[in-house]
Amino acid sequence: MPKRFTRSLGVTAAGMAVMAIAPAAAQAAVATLYVSPSGNDTAACTSAHPCKTIGHAVSAAAAGDRIVVRHGTYTESVTITKTLHLVGRDRPTIDATGHQNGVVLAGAGAAGSTVRGFTVRNADQEGILAMQTSWVRITGNVVAHNDQGMFATNPTGECAPVGEIPGDCGEGVHLMTVAHARVSGNAITGNAGGILVTDEFGPTHANVISWNHVWRNEFDCGITVPGHNPNAVSASGQPQPSMAGVYGNWIVHNVVNRNGLKGEGAGILFAGAGPGTGSYDNFVGWNTARGNSMAGITVHSHAPNTDVNGNRFVGNRLSHNNLRGDPDAGITKTTDILVFSAGDPITGTVARGNRLSNAFFGIWTLNAHTKLARNHFVHVHVHVHQS
Repeated sequence: MPKRFTRSLGVTAAGMAVMAIAPAAAQAAVATLYVSPSGNDTAACTSAHPCKTIGHAVSAAAAGDRIVVRHGTYTESVTITKTLHLVGRDRPTIDATGHQNGVVLAGAGAAGSTVRGFTVRNADQEGILAMQTSWVRITGNVVAHNDQGMFATNPTGECAPVGEIPGDCGEGVHLMTVAHARVSGNAITGNAGGILVTDEFGPTHANVISWNHVWRNEFDCGITVPGHNPNAVSASGQPQPSMAGVYGNWIVHNVVNRNGLKGEGAGILFAGAGPGTGSYDNFVGWNTARGNSMAGITVHSHAPNTDVNGNRFVGNRLSHNNLRGDPDAGITKTTDILVFSAGDPITGTVARGNRLSNAFFGIWTLNAHTKLARNHFVHVHVHVHQS
């Protein structure tokens, strides 16, 4: 299994739109700062006299300001800890070679920030990391060839292997203990994995991951939604949404193709890393997943007292997945949806209105109570296998 592995409040499509709108806040006059490769960090960061580095403009900006970055390559890592709107003009590149990350949105102060219109590449770990924050927007970026630390002679941090599981360095884009974020319209390719959503420091919930193209991230999953924090579920098996868990997230209208082909990687994966972890009540709708190493949509549970229940898969188009097989479930034949528990039964999973094609198994489940309705099978040898 890849390393990255309250009940939701019944979010509807209308609720999803509400999630995308940050609370309004009164602001003083908002300034726009400019950055250009031909600028100077002793300048005033105006349009006529731009700064030279993004980091300097971030330091000079006040909360709520907008930073316009002109076309060019910026060899730096950018950390944002206050509300800023970082906007690329004509797609500038943040080349994070030798740095841990390309862009970091960190802490409650960064809530409401935007990163839009950049190419972010060559970081040792994540290209873009949002951590312990909320209401951030990561939109319209190209995030490529990050997670480079996994190729180091002695990988460290998130890149370090755990037992037989290789390090993945946090994927191209990572939401870690984040709420109400939108990750939308990004092209994410050539990283270890694509998008990672986790709960190390507290719950990660009510995020929208939409309209992204996630392909050829060759060592892990396209979109990975695992519970890592053991405080998500109480000893009695009840969810503790105020403490931890990955829940109530919407993953919709993404294209997730050909991930994990040099390692292990589902198109979209939900899993728990151990007892007390939770990735539950998430909605996966209208995505396309083709040619991934593991099943197009995969759910794994390996330990008792793990909550991966209540995830819903609606209207997805899945084709010819599980090309390298699922070693945990022991399924080597092509499979589009796979729900597997080696411990407690998985309950409340819904698979409805999906189009599954060109696979041996359309839907394969083990120890999982799955509600199936109106799925459409084309060139599928075994439509449904449940045991």
